[in-house]
Amino acid sequence: MKADTYFDHEHINQVLDDMEVLVIGMHDGESIYQTPVHFGYEEVDGQYTFWFHGDDSHTTGRLLAADPHVGFELDGGQEFLLVPKPFHYSAKFKSVIGQGIVTKVTDHQEMIHGLEVMTDHYIKNHPQYTDRMLGKVAVWRLDANKISARIHIPAAIKDGSNDQKLTGSETVYGDPNTKVDLDALASASVNADYSDVYKENDEDKKDDK
Repeated sequence: MKADTYFDHEHINQVLDDMEVLVIGMHDGESIYQTPVHFGYEEVDGQYTFWFHGDDSHTTGRLLAADPHVGFELDGGQEFLLVPKPFHYSAKFKSVIGQGIVTKVTDHQEMIHGLEVMTDHYIKNHPQYTDRMLGKVAVWRLDANKISARIHIPAAIKDGSNDQKLTGSETVYGDPNTKVDLDALASASVNADYSDVYKENDEDKKDDK
């Protein structure tokens, strides 16, 4: 397991709160069908429920009816980073991955609840849904049985946009009480020994002759 992987709900929630799209992977015969959806989520004592909607007459509805077992992922916060050595690139990102079982919601009150949770994720203080608004919309509930977050911040970074070292400190995603001293990290990167990376092997030397 990678050191920047988290299973506690505090870290997972902080990542989910910043995400805008949930990607769901479904079985489609011998292949996998993926679809991005808008979503809302609830967490109670570490148990996660995701809500999304669509048209159950389309591919998503057909595949979920055939097999409700899914995988899912969300990612964001991507930033490409350079360290002060050639080819030592890295990236900053955060993500959540998991598995679960999807249920099509048929009870109108539960459908309204799911739509409210979804809308709350993007818009606060919105009008309340009513039975008449449901129309032909399908609402699904995804109950996660596996979930984890990854919050990746490289050990040393350099801003490639202006070729200047970043200075000061930066809040670590998921832990507002932890700061990263970027000056110290960049200095550590500059002073690191990268000689092994650039060593030519015997085959390379032969090719040069």
